[in-house]
Amino acid sequence: MFEETILRLKDCDENRIAAPVVICADGHQELIAEQCAAIGAPASTVIIEPMPRNTAAVGAIAASYIDSIDSDGLILLLPADHHIADNKAFWDAVEKGTKAACQGYLTTLGIQPTGPETGFGYIRRGEVLGDKVYKIDQFKEKPDRATAESYFASGDYFWNAGIFLFRAESLRKEYERHASDIYDQSAKALKLGRMDGNNLFLDLQTFSQCRADSIDYAVMEKTQYAAIVAPVDVGWNDLGAWSAVNDLLHSIKGASSVSHGDVISLETKGSLIRSDGPLIATIGVEDLIIIATKDAVLVAHKDKTQNVRQIVDFLKKNNRTDLL
Repeated sequence: MFEETILRLKDCDENRIAAPVVICADGHQELIAEQCAAIGAPASTVIIEPMPRNTAAVGAIAASYIDSIDSDGLILLLPADHHIADNKAFWDAVEKGTKAACQGYLTTLGIQPTGPETGFGYIRRGEVLGDKVYKIDQFKEKPDRATAESYFASGDYFWNAGIFLFRAESLRKEYERHASDIYDQSAKALKLGRMDGNNLFLDLQTFSQCRADSIDYAVMEKTQYAAIVAPVDVGWNDLGAWSAVNDLLHSIKGASSVSHGDVISLETKGSLIRSDGPLIATIGVEDLIIIATKDAVLVAHKDKTQNVRQIVDFLKKNNRTDLL
């Protein structure tokens, strides 16, 4: 997924886009270097977080870093776990959002819903700004089924892709208005950071004091300058749940069940079975997600994988951090 994200940048005019800057967790930098080298697209800088502080800190780091180089520069903030089938349509959507971003709007992509999905957040479009570009009227949390059906029927709500386009200076100003503490701590951690080759390690002590929050909560839901390009139809999927991975693999492979690793699957339908450790054998089951690592096994109905966070919360509450 990371390689796909980096390769997507190559589908844009090379004269209009700089080499990517990657923000990642400590411990991933060697893997990132290997994958960038494998596809011939080295990152200009890899900024390394000593601990996670959610997407608001990521946005602040990106804005602070690019602002120091070119305050007029546009930042395209791309999560590395998204599947996008149509790169040309993706860049067409980014192009539509460029004018609004240059005018100071913090612009995001609103994905055309394909059904009443309850696993994604939604955005309601407001006043027209340009061709398929609107002010954002409201952000909505992941809805229940009935609410999702009403959103889908209205035609005014779009999936929140979490992909952002903005000028570094514009985002910095909105952080100063709405989340100055996050920006200040992130920028300070960046300034006090340590360079090692093209790896920039954020200052541990400073960054540990940064408040954790999402960029949606910290800035996008509060700013007057939030805009959306919609509808965007690019074959997008946020592979944040195993059910999404299952759907994507089934659509690609066309099989009744998909497996990886040491798996024996008999009379099994509509399932994803993956093992990085022990043998998994299934007989006569359907619509299951079974994921085995070396020290744990997850078994869930494919419609319930969004609830895996409940297991994570349980493990944290019971001090089973060895499994996290």
